[in-house]
Amino acid sequence: MRNIFFLVILFIYSSLALAQGPGNYYSGTLNLQGYTLKAKLHELVAKKTTSWNYGDLPLFYEQTDRDLYYEQDSSIIDIYSENPSGVDPYNYYYQNNSLISGAATEGLGWNREHIYSQSFFNSYYPMYSDLHFIVPTDARVNQRRSNFPFAKVGTAAFTSLNGTKVGPSATPNYTNTVTEPIDAFKGDVARMLMYVAVRYENMLPFFQYSNVRNPLDSLSEQSFKNWYIPLLLSWNQLDPVSQKEIDRNNTVYTLQGNRNPFIDHPEWAQAIWGVLPADTSRPDAPYQVSMVQKGKSFISVTWPYVQGNGWAYEVFLNGAYQGSTRALNYTFNHLNPNTPYEIKVRSYSQSYVKSDFTAPINVTTADTDTFANDLLITKFIVGTDYNKAIEISNQTGYAVDLRHYYLNMRQENNTSGALYWSSNKIQLEGTLAHNRKLVIINPKAQLTCFDQDSADIISNGLPMNFDGKLALDLLYDNTPIDRMGDASVIGNYAVHKSLYRKEHIKNPVIAFDTAQWTVYPVDYCEGLGNPESTTGIAKTIVQKAFKIYPNPVKGGTVSFTGTALERVQEVQLISMEGKVLQTYCQPFRTGNSIVLPYQIKGLYLLIIDGIAYRIVVE
Repeated sequence: MRNIFFLVILFIYSSLALAQGPGNYYSGTLNLQGYTLKAKLHELVAKKTTSWNYGDLPLFYEQTDRDLYYEQDSSIIDIYSENPSGVDPYNYYYQNNSLISGAATEGLGWNREHIYSQSFFNSYYPMYSDLHFIVPTDARVNQRRSNFPFAKVGTAAFTSLNGTKVGPSATPNYTNTVTEPIDAFKGDVARMLMYVAVRYENMLPFFQYSNVRNPLDSLSEQSFKNWYIPLLLSWNQLDPVSQKEIDRNNTVYTLQGNRNPFIDHPEWAQAIWGVLPADTSRPDAPYQVSMVQKGKSFISVTWPYVQGNGWAYEVFLNGAYQGSTRALNYTFNHLNPNTPYEIKVRSYSQSYVKSDFTAPINVTTADTDTFANDLLITKFIVGTDYNKAIEISNQTGYAVDLRHYYLNMRQENNTSGALYWSSNKIQLEGTLAHNRKLVIINPKAQLTCFDQDSADIISNGLPMNFDGKLALDLLYDNTPIDRMGDASVIGNYAVHKSLYRKEHIKNPVIAFDTAQWTVYPVDYCEGLGNPESTTGIAKTIVQKAFKIYPNPVKGGTVSFTGTALERVQEVQLISMEGKVLQTYCQPFRTGNSIVLPYQIKGLYLLIIDGIAYRIVVE
């Protein structure tokens, strides 16, 4: 059964690869370099990937990591034991079932090696099972490598039978213990690590970057610590891309839906990190910060585009750093009601030279509002086999940064029966606009009433194997905010059921209450997700309820007239490509105008409660 399933998904993704393929996969990268190229690659490589379960990888390795290149005996290719120019000291074969957790000596069995150590991202999905940087290796050498960075070793404390070394670093500016692969695999390792820096660029601030063993930093643009960049570039040139890497990249693409750009274009390593930005001039600060909207727990602000060498912006709340963004807006959330806050912004260049701060603005949150306290689970489908899906809704009044949210599932100890929370959470990605819904589905699901391509996240991570017996949590910054089931027992709250939250329930709760849910039969999934895509701008109603003036818009402010203007729930500003640029929630409760982002010019759409209006911005 598992082999049939594998062939089915391989056929599906192979068809996709033939249709879209590497030929246009990197569309939009022409003539880009530096951090601009890196940001574009992140956009492409992180888009709608499939995250498998850690337990799925051994099956996939039978396709990605067979020796068809050296001995050509279909043994496991292991960078810690392969001898490219002679006889291997030992070999593993998939059919021998020699997958083990650890070993006292080499040659006893193999396991899965995270080239970028899992301890640095807390063993969270999707990183935890990403095939592009997790490979099969000898269990003993994997243990000796530990989570040491890959670098040049001086005097080896341990040498594997193929020459892999572990010992004090001989790499400039780093003296701690490192692991050095043999020359034939140095480029492989470097390109896997550069993939991590691109694919998870937006997640780096959430990694354990302060760990001295972690070669990655919190700086999303540069990504790597200064001492590590020359080593990566050197190894990338020393060991050129091999046919093994090319074939593996193609196969992982069929399985996971994304590619390692540094295998397809190894020259991009030099284009991004070869000449680091060295401009020491201070960028201009944004002219001013303006409040766009506020509620009892959030404040949304915007600022004008900075000309010159400004690259991105840092935002501060009451003097404390909150984050960085390349956008011209930011929402501070999870604030206290009726509380004053000081907000200021500064820009920084690609060489991390920072501007002065803007003049601070002081904003007091509302005492109350009609928005939800946080995200909440609104549909929970526990179907047959792998037919599992979750819908999460945003009614908070602002666009939510999903990186702060996680799914986790209760587990049962097989020996003692004790219950515990898994350490392998799913960390969400992307942004969820107000009044939109996020759908997470298992890649093995075969629901007849939902097209898997319509899902936002496709994951077979451990929490997406929920069974309706053990509890499942939605968390914000590792604090539970919404719970399915009872964490203290193994129950039967949703076995072979579809639970739909009643529409009047707006806020998440930790104490699961069956009265909040309508129960449907197994595999029911009607209405899952958003009723239409945010890009479905052709579905407009001819009869317009409001008038917009001035149009063309001048000065950045657009006004409206019409009956029941105060009842409007949402206005979205959308580009002609269908991208949502700004969302205004209940914008006319106290006025009849909205302020557009500073930088836009040209033709746009305003979607007012589902009705499209075309505007020209001068």
